[in-house]
Amino acid sequence: MRFLAQALRTRLQEALDLLGTPGALVRFPRPGAFPTEGARGHFHLRPEVFYQWEGATRFQFPGEDLDLGPGQILVIPALLLHDETALADQGRFENLVLYSDEGSVSVHLADRGASDRPQILYPESVEAAVCGRIASWLGDAVRVATDFDQGAFLAVDLVRSSLRLTLKLLESPTPGAGEDSLLLVRCRRMVHEDLGDAGLSVASLAQRLGCGADYLSHRFKVARGESLTSYILGLRLERAAELLTETDLSGKEVAWACGFSSQGYFIRCFRQRWGVTPGVWWSQNPRGALPGPRFGPRDGTRSPLP
Repeated sequence: MRFLAQALRTRLQEALDLLGTPGALVRFPRPGAFPTEGARGHFHLRPEVFYQWEGATRFQFPGEDLDLGPGQILVIPALLLHDETALADQGRFENLVLYSDEGSVSVHLADRGASDRPQILYPESVEAAVCGRIASWLGDAVRVATDFDQGAFLAVDLVRSSLRLTLKLLESPTPGAGEDSLLLVRCRRMVHEDLGDAGLSVASLAQRLGCGADYLSHRFKVARGESLTSYILGLRLERAAELLTETDLSGKEVAWACGFSSQGYFIRCFRQRWGVTPGVWWSQNPRGALPGPRFGPRDGTRSPLP
């Protein structure tokens, strides 16, 4: 594990050095319309950074495919659905992935998994209020790249600042690191990746992590003070509240995007967590400024939710 920890920091430093060279460029996919139910892939509430070290990754976005090759950096905007494939004809495969929200930043190395899908090889995460700056800088980078000519060049400094702060946070001592903590870091990252999948469960996570469901549940409860099932549901409801505030998605679209098996179940859980129905929440919370593209309804107007 010590070797992988050092490899992760080395890759992050290499990405930083790359962004410091003259003419450095960060790639930004085009924002697209929010997909309909059944579309393949996942999305995040904040931007996500990829640095390709070996091999190549093919990203599928709504209406666009993008291949990321060795030595290239990609920032995926918030809310943009995407799927990833490790290209089989490109030899060895490894990339680094960074994601941050207001309270934490996570970084992981990925290698080639089953069916040429990237899988988490080694993850680390840091929880700190300052991580909100990373999310904010990356959101600003997306807006600069989208709104200005030559914006991708202007956004380089913002992405570089995000990576530099992440590296500094990772270099701080992390108490309690060990096999169980690494297991839980991988588990939480998988939850975030697959939150929109209605099939996400303790059993499916345990199978992918190579351990028993009871063992995973116990370790999570001991470490986090809540059950893994409650953690998943809580994240889904937080995502739902933010999507209702920051987008014009319908209630059905929000339920699907958050991994609820039915709209009725979504409404019941939402009311239990927040005290009001999604429709009331929608009417009482004005839209804010979530970093990334904004998705409106199909006809360009905001219609009341049920």
